[in-house]
Amino acid sequence: MLRILVFTYAAVWTTVRAPHLLDTIDLASRRFAGIGPLWWLSEPVSALVIVAAVALTPIACGAAALGWQYRWSSLLGLVGFLFLTTYRNSWGQIFHTENLVALHICVLALFPAACAYWSLEKAGTPTDPAVGEELAGSIVKALAVLTVGTYFLAGVAKLRISGLGWIDGDVLRHQIAFDNARKELLGDPTAPFGALMLRNSWTLAPAAVAAIVVELAAPLALAGRRAAWLWCGLAVVFHFVILAVMAIVFPYHLIGIALAPLLPVERLGTTVAAWHCRFRKRSKRLRPTG
Repeated sequence: MLRILVFTYAAVWTTVRAPHLLDTIDLASRRFAGIGPLWWLSEPVSALVIVAAVALTPIACGAAALGWQYRWSSLLGLVGFLFLTTYRNSWGQIFHTENLVALHICVLALFPAACAYWSLEKAGTPTDPAVGEELAGSIVKALAVLTVGTYFLAGVAKLRISGLGWIDGDVLRHQIAFDNARKELLGDPTAPFGALMLRNSWTLAPAAVAAIVVELAAPLALAGRRAAWLWCGLAVVFHFVILAVMAIVFPYHLIGIALAPLLPVERLGTTVAAWHCRFRKRSKRLRPTG
């Protein structure tokens, strides 16, 4: 189920963002500076490479979500997604909303996440069920650790850069004001509650404390199912507040896929299968005979 959710998201994201990704073809080459996996690039790649990556990546991610030719489709999806997101970030503004998606894809692509259940291929299924369950459990745990790790590092970064000054809300005030002012000047949509929060400055310190608590408390979600549900709920609220006051969208987190490794998402598949079974039985009863 995690394979289906993550790779489906990657396929949809690369499809929806295709026009924006293709726009990089027309950007001035002087603005390009390869970062991350593309640190070795000193100039933009050809338009043909961009078009090919934009066309093939969602197809590969879709195939990986279905578990078709998973060994190759997952690796191609991983390379394509890493390339497109890193290439987009190499033009002067570094986005971090897709970092966790890329990390999750890395783990799923490097392990047999399509060898047993809800997959178009059955090859490679471990002969010993216990071995398969142990491997699957390790993959899920790795995905969960990556999720909470990104939040924890974000909290550490706030304290490392701002120190305890973050707690009084002044840093948050400047972030909200600057981000909304920049969007206003560029003609982008601004946050609906950003100005309201700035006018009611007494809310800034509690909001700053709440943000740092949610991020630093992320590892506690690994303690058990109840702790995971509680922290995931707080994390979703956290992202909705960011959206409301800064108009910054983390779709992977808002719709819950980023948090899925911490939750019993396998029940989704069981529920869907049960609904399908009931639908088929009902259809047979209603089918005319004779």
